[in-house]
Amino acid sequence: MTNIQEYLENLENGDDKKAYQCMKKLESESAISPHVYPFFHIFEEMLSNTNSYIRVRALILIAANAKWDHDNKIDEIIDSYLKHITDEKPITARQHQGIAIHCKI
Repeated sequence: MTNIQEYLENLENGDDKKAYQCMKKLESESAISPHVYPFFHIFEEMLSNTNSYIRVRALILIAANAKWDHDNKIDEIIDSYLKHITDEKPITARQHQGIAIHCKI
């Protein structure tokens, strides 16, 4: 994947369709390689975004990179990650529960 930086820059794009497509491309890359994992800090920051769509993208990308987490970064943010099970936005909470079950986080 040669466009990781471009996809990362568009994760918080006002065009939700474009941002979602970028997230899906990063998620796909994360399934086959650790190339997205070095940008974990970006996903961590996105967890506290006021926009629930951006929080969901962060949850998905953190879960997608869990298998590359040899630095135990998820351990450091697990409380922040898990608090979204009861997110103020019901759709975010439902998405999070599905992600956690699917990825066994």
